[in-house]
Amino acid sequence: MTSKTVIHRFISKLGFLAAANVNAQTKSLHMSLAYHFDISAFDSLKSLTGELEFPELSNWEIRLYSRDPRFTNHKVYKVIQGYTPKVCDELELVIGDYVYVEESEFDSSTDGWVRGTSWLTGLSGYLPGIFVQRTADSDAWTLHRAFSLGFRNCMECKSSDSETNTEGEMSNYPHEDAAALAHEKSEETYQEWEKYWREVQNDRSESVLRITQGTSIDWKSTMGQGVGDSENSTESVTSSGTGTEANNRRWFFAMRHGERVDLTYGQWVPFCFDKNDTYIRKDLNMPLHLPERAGGSASYAKDTPLTRVGRLQARLVGEALRLAGVPVTHVYASAALRCVETAHNFLEGLQADPSVKIKVEPGLFEFKHWYMPGGMAPFMTLRELHKAGYNVDLKYIPHVEVDIEVSETLEQWYKRNETVIHSAVRETSADGGNVIFIGHASTLDLMVYALKRFGWKRSEPANYQISKNLLRVPYCALGAMRDNPWQVVSPPCPPSINSSSGRFDWKILLDV
Repeated sequence: MTSKTVIHRFISKLGFLAAANVNAQTKSLHMSLAYHFDISAFDSLKSLTGELEFPELSNWEIRLYSRDPRFTNHKVYKVIQGYTPKVCDELELVIGDYVYVEESEFDSSTDGWVRGTSWLTGLSGYLPGIFVQRTADSDAWTLHRAFSLGFRNCMECKSSDSETNTEGEMSNYPHEDAAALAHEKSEETYQEWEKYWREVQNDRSESVLRITQGTSIDWKSTMGQGVGDSENSTESVTSSGTGTEANNRRWFFAMRHGERVDLTYGQWVPFCFDKNDTYIRKDLNMPLHLPERAGGSASYAKDTPLTRVGRLQARLVGEALRLAGVPVTHVYASAALRCVETAHNFLEGLQADPSVKIKVEPGLFEFKHWYMPGGMAPFMTLRELHKAGYNVDLKYIPHVEVDIEVSETLEQWYKRNETVIHSAVRETSADGGNVIFIGHASTLDLMVYALKRFGWKRSEPANYQISKNLLRVPYCALGAMRDNPWQVVSPPCPPSINSSSGRFDWKILLDV
């Protein structure tokens, strides 16, 4: 009999005796250990751990969480409906995010609007109370580390990610006040990619592909070559290694766009455009300038550009693929400006030949239903993008046109992305070469879903749903697949991490 069964029976009997409504926790058992105990109790606690008897079929983990001390007197609410702000003091709501709200806000509100702070962005503002739902305070805790105690690690005992909201939805986002999080995450990632950094980046003794994919290329032969430099770059990847069929499998990448201006600065447009609708830069991380487009500032409010950091993030991914010797010759980007800018800077980091152009594809845009409350801005035209200096393919004809005035179902969203991705596979098969789809957080899941269904002739109904991992996809996250057969694989370059930061006020130095 497992400990879970024992607890369930105990609570059931307790509820009968007390004639109370008592429910058993059937998902997983939790034991919380507080760290603020007196040092004199250390020996007693240590001896206590030795007396613990674990059931044979248990899979205990030690997990380290932190919570934001600024919101001690606040309650946690989960966003159940998205909301696009109409005025500058309102808070944008993203489904799955958490919002901190003071206990007194709902009692004192006369119109149902309350003031809250987003867990995801750290921004504060007013929000409609009916769009959020009370949830456990622990849902907004940040998970830093999890250690298995090694007891019969079997599939029947192991709890799934979906059993905890924090793990399943938000835990990979860096939290502004989580001490040492960036260092710990970097150390964890370094352990996984240690051979890459040591042998490829530092010693340059062999290719990253041999480490992550079991194939090999000549590192030196690819140094200094741009992706589109020549056919030699591609040949070095396919012919200088082991010569196996696996070396000739094409790469298909999906990448989220870089850091957005609007989610970094909130309602930025009213403060960054003058009465003549001329853009005024208000922060070093804001764009140096913005290109002309139909609709001016009103369009930018609904179709945000990247921050300077967002451009750098994209460039770093391109640089990493170049150093790994993995060429990309076909680039498809969502028509959202942030995605086109990400593609442009990715190609700069890749040092791609100018002949590698960005195919702007509206069909890769994210779920339109999320945008209907606030409306969508017309996408920039190819001519506007070209005039702004982006290397777009002026001859490319999109596979899917998107009507920004009409909403869509989940199935329609999946199918238009699938249409684009399947079409890209077919139209690039003759020329060969690796492909990247640059879009949104959902693009990574949608690529995997679409490619696994490529050539699928079975009649089973598709499983259309929003991924529970959507909020775990950071800016410029890179996913990878290979063909023949379709397989999700490790990308040929490691990920990166960056943390949020507030503005520095130099006046604090006056107090020194």
